[in-house]
Amino acid sequence: MASFALFNVLVGLASFASGTPTTKRAVNLGPMALMEKISIPSQWVEAGDAASSTMLRMQIGIRQGNIKGLEEKLLHISNPESPEYGNWLTQEQIEKFTKPSSKSLDTVTAWLNSHDIHDFSHQSVDWIEVKVPVHKAEEMLNAKYLLYKDLRTGTVIPRVSEYSLPHALHDHVDLIQPTTAFLSNLAQSIYQNATSATPETASLNRRGNCDGRNITPDCIKSFYNVDYTGQGRALLGVSSIAGYAASHRDASTFLRNYAPWASNTDFAEVSIRGGSNNYNDFLEGNLDTQVALALGYPAQVNLYEMPYDNNDFGDQLLDLANYLNNNNNPPTAISTSYGIDEQEVNNNYLSRVCNEFMKAGSRGISTFFSSADFGVGGVRAGESCSNNKYIAVFPASCPYVTAVGGTGYRNGGDEVAAEYQFTSGPGYSGGGFSWYFKTPDYQRNDTNGYISGVLDQSWDGWYNKQGRGYPDISLLSELYTIVLNGRATPVSGTSAAAPAWAALISQINDYRKSINKPSLGFLNPLLYSKQGKSALRDITRGSNPGCNVAGFIAGSGWDAVTGLGSMDFGKFRQTVTNL
Repeated sequence: MASFALFNVLVGLASFASGTPTTKRAVNLGPMALMEKISIPSQWVEAGDAASSTMLRMQIGIRQGNIKGLEEKLLHISNPESPEYGNWLTQEQIEKFTKPSSKSLDTVTAWLNSHDIHDFSHQSVDWIEVKVPVHKAEEMLNAKYLLYKDLRTGTVIPRVSEYSLPHALHDHVDLIQPTTAFLSNLAQSIYQNATSATPETASLNRRGNCDGRNITPDCIKSFYNVDYTGQGRALLGVSSIAGYAASHRDASTFLRNYAPWASNTDFAEVSIRGGSNNYNDFLEGNLDTQVALALGYPAQVNLYEMPYDNNDFGDQLLDLANYLNNNNNPPTAISTSYGIDEQEVNNNYLSRVCNEFMKAGSRGISTFFSSADFGVGGVRAGESCSNNKYIAVFPASCPYVTAVGGTGYRNGGDEVAAEYQFTSGPGYSGGGFSWYFKTPDYQRNDTNGYISGVLDQSWDGWYNKQGRGYPDISLLSELYTIVLNGRATPVSGTSAAAPAWAALISQINDYRKSINKPSLGFLNPLLYSKQGKSALRDITRGSNPGCNVAGFIAGSGWDAVTGLGSMDFGKFRQTVTNL
């Protein structure tokens, strides 16, 4: 669809702060040139033309000025050996790194003005948002918007298979969405053997230590040596994405029966860009909020609600990241229990969204993502590892988030890699190596040690030896008891482990605040350090098959099944006391 007519226009170069024209001069933006072209993922099918009047919320990621400098700064202040450890950046300090050049801002603004677009907003200095009808977007991008339906979920969204921009814009724009991102996620939890009993009558271990049959807040606190209860000094968040809601009534019932110390609390709803809690699927939201409330108590727990209508996972993930980076009171720890197969995502999107979570880490926010539940087979049961390659999962594969795998309780206290028995078949802790992101320095010794010490040539080709390894850490994730529609319901998956980790880190952030220390922020360099490893429990048994093939195996040290292992809370709290 690329056109080569020169884009000579008379435009008003706008003030970036106000979005209003200030001067006028002729600007040659060059010929239209193809910006991106993709093959439509096989699970998406055409469902007709997008209505020309349908409004799109176009998000334009402008090339960031010094993202490499921000990366270097983050790795320095998150290194526990650094004298500047924990000196997290303000939003203004981050923007000094990410602010685009004046040329980039002027060029993008000139392009918008040339299409009579003068009213646009700025989520941050490196993002512009405009609302345009489909016909205007097609004109701007020399593209054709069609409706596409996801055969797995029924989601219908307007997208293009390719789009173009004036040649002069190519060095100034990272990505524009919604265009070529076809991201339909699945939550990383599946319930098992739901009971017909209320919590009051269910034959489940409501209180006390772990028994292997069901996981309760008491079990987590006892098993992981949780020796501190905060004073409500830390803000804890969980994400609501893709139309998953959470029930206040179920949360109250759960806390009354399984965490009475927190029975007087509830989660707060925070709407992001019009997101709501008015959906009918409560499974994932209930799990996240109930775990966070019970283990994070008395921290304020916020449910961050993303807009769902006409948006896919990609749009919502951007909304979440931009909120974290631009809100004046972000959580110090947040868990997101959703993911997408990395192979389904274009590289421009992967890079830019990962950079957004780098910014969040720089602010002192610990972001946790579940690693998925089907081993090396991605986020869905029964997927095929095409071309004899394991499937990586994003955002878990981003080196600037903390990816959480799953473990199980065995033989009166042994902790092993998780094995789930879902109605769709068996499941396992997600883990592996990114096909896109390179191995970060903070984990290089650990992943190299695993590759050379555990994996032999039979794994060659199935994974990327130079890729970012995940998960980073794990936690119990089999048979959590939650309340769903008033019933006691065992739920399994790494999305049980992710909010549990976030809640425990929130408690440690509370403790650090009590001794005038900053939040732990971006965790990974600490986790992979000598100090961090000393407070983790190595998991050496288990594996994570998927795609009907053998996956990785657990071993001493970091592995691509359970990462560095699970937590000893008491040791971890003591470890970070002097940092």
